[in-house]
Amino acid sequence: MRLTGAFAFVLVLTASVWAQDSPARPAPLIVGTWKLNAEKSGMRVPPDYAEIRQYSVRPDGFLVGLLFTGRVQGPYSYLQFAARSDGKDYPEYSDRIVADMVAAGTPTPRTYSETIDDEYTTDWTDKVNGRITGHGKKIVSKDGKTLTITVDGSSQVRIYDRQ
Repeated sequence: MRLTGAFAFVLVLTASVWAQDSPARPAPLIVGTWKLNAEKSGMRVPPDYAEIRQYSVRPDGFLVGLLFTGRVQGPYSYLQFAARSDGKDYPEYSDRIVADMVAAGTPTPRTYSETIDDEYTTDWTDKVNGRITGHGKKIVSKDGKTLTITVDGSSQVRIYDRQ
């Protein structure tokens, strides 16, 4: 399965250790690997579609978020950020943005920010060219087995199972 191989490669590259004394550190319960449960989310997706999120914390306290989406036979894409949980905007990159940066020297127009509501809940905001394109919550269940992502103004929720 090509997606799994690519995902495993990136997991090795982004593995990190929880920083104990970092300011604005992320909620530790989100750290881990999460796979979309399309059925629980009420989503209709192709049977070979996968959506995997991985969150790790660097020793300097930055949360590294990585999202892979795609079908087993491709194409797939990724989205990645490294951010503190301090509400400031941090660059967010995708496969297309990185290609543009390399080919044309174009900086990323996307940013990501988050704040911690409590150990289970993160408030997140995505922007493109400074304009908010998405805002919502990431909520880890009390048992730590489920991640629910909401988007303000949308009835759609994405539910992920911890891997």
